[in-house]
Amino acid sequence: MSSCTCEAAPASCGCKEKLPAPSAEAGLVVAMATVPMQLWEILYDPATSLEKGTVFPCLDKPFYKTGGKNNG
Repeated sequence: MSSCTCEAAPASCGCKEKLPAPSAEAGLVVAMATVPMQLWEILYDPATSLEKGTVFPCLDKPFYKTGGKNNG
């Protein structure tokens, strides 16, 4: 016997099929996250924090879509 609990798909999706609903019995998990412990460190000063977007230097991971300060 299957432990899957299927429900009718909403009419708005257009698939006209049954979609599996997450259930603990079926072993389905919606999401699981792990977050490492962050150690305390010396913080950026307020002006630098606003420029960098974080007060924590270890979280300063700049991303330049195009151009940017370091890319011309």
